Amino acid sequence: MRFVLLLHEDEQVWARAGATERADHVRRHDAFSEAVRARGELVGGEALSAVAAATTVRRDAESTTVTEGPYAETVEQLGGFYVVDLPDLDAVLEAVALLPPYSVEVRPVVDLDDR
Repeated sequence: MRFVLLLHEDEQVWARAGATERADHVRRHDAFSEAVRARGELVGGEALSAVAAATTVRRDAESTTVTEGPYAETVEQLGGFYVVDLPDLDAVLEAVALLPPYSVEVRPVVDLDDR
């Protein structure tokens, strides 16, 4: 079953981190990746640029509005994501426990072929 994991974090934590903290951060992502591959497939994932580089596009029936920056001002920003294929939510939660301390939103992917 495929899941998307949205990693929300305070960008300032990374900005203030020293070399040791950054190395631990990367090590934890590596451990996560290894755990996922041991039980399933790491379909994809990327780190995202800082929220200041975001562009928000809002559309309704009559118009499109493009705004520089994020849609919402929040303490935590979407910092990256993974797409994993694992047997079930329990396996996902075990793998997520290996990541650095983030707020992780886990969402099953809809298989459009099964509609």
